[in-house]
Formats: sequence, C-alpha cells, structure tokens
Amino acid sequence: MIKGMTILVLLLTLGEILSRLLPLPIPGNVIGLILMVIALSIGVVKLEQVEEAGNLLLNNLPVFFIPAGISIILYFDLIRAEWLPILVSIIASTLIVLVTTGKLVDFLQKRWGSHE
Repeated sequence: MIKGMTILVLLLTLGEILSRLLPLPIPGNVIGLILMVIALSIGVVKLEQVEEAGNLLLNNLPVFFIPAGISIILYFDLIRAEWLPILVSIIASTLIVLVTTGKLVDFLQKRWGSHE
C-alpha cells in the first residue's frame, strides 16, 4: 500500500508542477488524474500497485468533506446574503453538466457503436 500511495502522491505532485509551469487553466490535481489514467493505460502503472491505496482513500472519502462543511458553517451569513446567485450557479452548472454528458454519450455511442 505504501508503494501505491507513493505513486498517487508522485503523480499528484507532478500534476501540480505541470499546472504551475504550463499556461493552462487546469488544476494540478486534474492534471495528476490525467497522468494516472495515461500511466494505467500504457502500463507504466499497474492497477494492482495502486488499487489498495485508492480503495483506502475512497473508503475514507467522507473525511475529506469535513473542511467544506465547516466552511459552510463559518460563512453562513455570507451564504445567506448571496443565496440567489449561489442557487442559480448551482442549477446552471448542474444543467450544463447533464447536457454535456448526454451529448458526449450520444457522440461516443454513434462513433463507436451502441452497446445496448
């Protein structure tokens, strides 16, 4: 598990470094995730090497939401004052994600054939 966690941290760190060096508006953790997918796809990293560490992180995922919950409590007055723009942005972004996902699935099914 230590080897798997080391691989995950190294790819995350590399993603952060690339994010700061490249003029792209992509967060380092997203670049790290892309690097992980590439490394798994081409066989540089085997799933067995990172599976246990990944499962540990997934099993403890709720712990990572504690800071967000505390922030909501701390900034409740600001959220209450700006609830309408927050609500509109949540609804708009959710609709954008739903439509984009649907269009992407349609495109991929037409391109590679449906598996229904």
